[in-house]
Amino acid sequence: MSETFREWLELLGYSALSIPALTLTVTDFLVYQEQRERAMLDKLQATDANAFLQAVQARKPTSNGHYNKQVQALRLFSRFIRETGRSHVGFNLARLKEMKRKPSWLTKPEIQSLYDVTGDTILGIRDRAMLAVFYGCGLRLNEGASLELKDLNRSTKILHVRKGKHYKERLIPVADRNLQAICFYIDQVRPQLLQEVHHTNLFVDANKGRPMHKQSLYIRIKQLTKKAKLQKKVGTHTLRHSIATHLLQSGMKLERIQQFLGHGDLDSTQLYTHLAND
Repeated sequence: MSETFREWLELLGYSALSIPALTLTVTDFLVYQEQRERAMLDKLQATDANAFLQAVQARKPTSNGHYNKQVQALRLFSRFIRETGRSHVGFNLARLKEMKRKPSWLTKPEIQSLYDVTGDTILGIRDRAMLAVFYGCGLRLNEGASLELKDLNRSTKILHVRKGKHYKERLIPVADRNLQAICFYIDQVRPQLLQEVHHTNLFVDANKGRPMHKQSLYIRIKQLTKKAKLQKKVGTHTLRHSIATHLLQSGMKLERIQQFLGHGDLDSTQLYTHLAND
């Protein structure tokens, strides 16, 4: 059952980073049901999920954030068993209030310091293309790792994000500076990195010529941060927060930033008004 649930999450477009935790919660819940001799889904009741969460908290109290992730997993499982005809039961689970920290973002001078340390080496040119994608275009880590050569239209200056969150696609206008950095990397550096390997992924691993994994892209950005001697914790998502804040500061409408980032609702984008005001 857990494996089928995992496959269902993959079809919905949940990231490889979140699926294991969601699946683990469901596995623990099914074990809990088995211990109560109620492993069959036709015996499932709406209150079972609440009882499970109470038992988990009694055994090992967790933070509100972790509790809410368990709620998310059980809500998804409830939807899964209903949509697949395994049960008609739904879980009425309430989330706990979380104290959310404002996300970290970089000022324009701090962003420039990242560009300044890239250098004109093969990897430096690739680094500038990465900054153009994750900062200039505001892509999520998974979106940037999934980019292929066909996704960039040089004539229209449009980047096609085909594997957005929950498999939502969007078109992003690419500024001239970012377009130049990406195209220079594609034309001058990418062929050298490929070696004897043939694939259409945009970013190429320096050692093996294979597509760069998400973790490799993330680590490379962290290395640039260290080289630039920035004191903030910086990842690819920090660059995404930064471009959104800078666009808002420059006067771009919130609705356009929502489309640019690929947010499902305006509430998610509203966060950047607070960052810009700060």
